[in-house]
Amino acid sequence: MRQPVARATARRQQGVALLTALLVVALAVTAAVAMALRSQVDIRRTSAVFERDQSRQIALGGEKMVLQFLERIEGPDDLPWDTCRSPTLPFMVDEVRVQATVDNMQCRYNLNALSGADEVEQGFFARLVDKVGSDSGADMPSGAQLALAVTDWMDPETDDPAYRTAEPARVSGNRAMLVASELNSVLGMNSEAWRALAPYVTAYPGQDSPIDAKRSAELVRDIFAGRAAGEQAPWYMRLELVAEFGQRRFYQCSLIDAANGRVVLREQTACEP
Repeated sequence: MRQPVARATARRQQGVALLTALLVVALAVTAAVAMALRSQVDIRRTSAVFERDQSRQIALGGEKMVLQFLERIEGPDDLPWDTCRSPTLPFMVDEVRVQATVDNMQCRYNLNALSGADEVEQGFFARLVDKVGSDSGADMPSGAQLALAVTDWMDPETDDPAYRTAEPARVSGNRAMLVASELNSVLGMNSEAWRALAPYVTAYPGQDSPIDAKRSAELVRDIFAGRAAGEQAPWYMRLELVAEFGQRRFYQCSLIDAANGRVVLREQTACEP
């Protein structure tokens, strides 16, 4: 009777050993797969960081190229294209495809001109808002009300309580705008109004807003007739650079003080409309 029992015990032990071996193999395979996946993630993460850093350096080089180009011309009248936006300028840097476009900000109204603005200046902006609304059919606030709201939003001595009770609650800017999309924070604005108005407004330092009577859209030229850019008027350009790495794209948007040859704002994102 002992032999059958011994054989059964041996078989059970062999089965346990086989299961243990299979478990060890399964754990080893799982660990190897996890390590391989982790390595792939690390490689992709490292590659993305490298590409981002490389794209930043390329974009900074693109800025210098544009600044050198702007130094060779006397003003917006000497630009080699007849539109507000330049043609897309493609070039290759270390086998990376880069596209650059430049926008003349004198084709747009500087929202910071409304900082401390009088009724005359507010009237220009109000007419722009009303004209854009009538032409586009967008749901726009009243031009006169929006002009007053923007002036109040930038006034450092006011803090309209209506912003604190809004959803979500916020405070007014109490300063000049850095980017035009801050207009979305002003009472009365909505996303539809912003999409319609965005191509006609900008934000750059100072309270001047010279308008390029040659290249601006007809709508802008009609409203700001008689306000063509003067010789000493500020001149800002906006540069958008797109670096392509395979299926990935990296953007940089730079606001350039073309008259003084310097970058005043740089964002690692696509430019606003």
